[in-house]
Amino acid sequence: MNIISFLFGARIKPKRQAKPLSAVGDELESLQAHYDEHIEPLTRKFENRRVACLKALRLRIYMSIGIFAAVLFICLLFDSTQRIVIPWPFYLLPLVPLCWWCSRPVTHYQSDVKLQVFPKIFRYFGDDFIFSPTHSMSMSTLKRSKLLPGYDKAHFDDYVQGTHRGIEIAINELALTKEVRRDKRNETKTVFNGVMVQLGCHKKFNGHTVVVRNRGSLMNFLSDSFKRLSRVKLEDPRFEKLFDVFSSDQIEARYLLTVSFMERLQELADCFSGQFQCAFYEDKLLIMLASRENRFELGSIFHGATFEYEFSQINREMRQLFAMIEVLKLDEYTGL
Repeated sequence: MNIISFLFGARIKPKRQAKPLSAVGDELESLQAHYDEHIEPLTRKFENRRVACLKALRLRIYMSIGIFAAVLFICLLFDSTQRIVIPWPFYLLPLVPLCWWCSRPVTHYQSDVKLQVFPKIFRYFGDDFIFSPTHSMSMSTLKRSKLLPGYDKAHFDDYVQGTHRGIEIAINELALTKEVRRDKRNETKTVFNGVMVQLGCHKKFNGHTVVVRNRGSLMNFLSDSFKRLSRVKLEDPRFEKLFDVFSSDQIEARYLLTVSFMERLQELADCFSGQFQCAFYEDKLLIMLASRENRFELGSIFHGATFEYEFSQINREMRQLFAMIEVLKLDEYTGL
């Protein structure tokens, strides 16, 4: 079923088959075992919920079309009889509450899946892993990284916390927006949209070191965030062209940012199209990854509620994030 057949009255019935689990190498067996024990028992319940959700959604769409047509007819009739010119945007106003009302069944369904199914999926990565669609990192802690751009509002989504190879890891989607004046009117501009990855380190850093993609030496040097930090000269000219580094402790920064480390950092940058920044401060490494994609999301409402696709997709995303620890070799930082 697709959106067209759905709107034209295709029969809504339960689906018990979906794309099978997928994994790299020999991981599929352990993935399947966790699925069979923890996730499959919930599928019948949520498949019934999904079918009921789609039926409610279609009914609300039909009713909304009727309501909108009636409102439009009344407005046009009033316009013609009273000879009052009604601005055309006024006719579209009813669409806002109607769209919100139509989306409520799907929103509730997706919310319940995240609350009940996703925590069981994330338990696969370790007994200490938690998932929350509402929890968020400390904004004051993130600000102390000196990575955040100027913003007016912050919106967090989907939070994950656990440990990997003895390293504490927290992942949080974050969107930062700022009100800007443009053409004599205010607009909301997105200054960052992506994922914040906070990794624990074995020892508290003496200084504060930030690594940013090279936006031009003068621009980075004049940034308010780096006023109390001094520029660090990198050992390799290749990385000097790609990264700008600022630190309050030159000795520690050079100890951290060896050629081998910068090579691993470049590997990580390549995985995310180069859109990243990071900071070593206090007892943590914060990596700021810009991304247009929402992670840890539910698949299409038109797919059966078997959650095999979601489990496979989340596993791929988590393995990619775990690779940060392995690529950067954080679990070997015993000498810091």
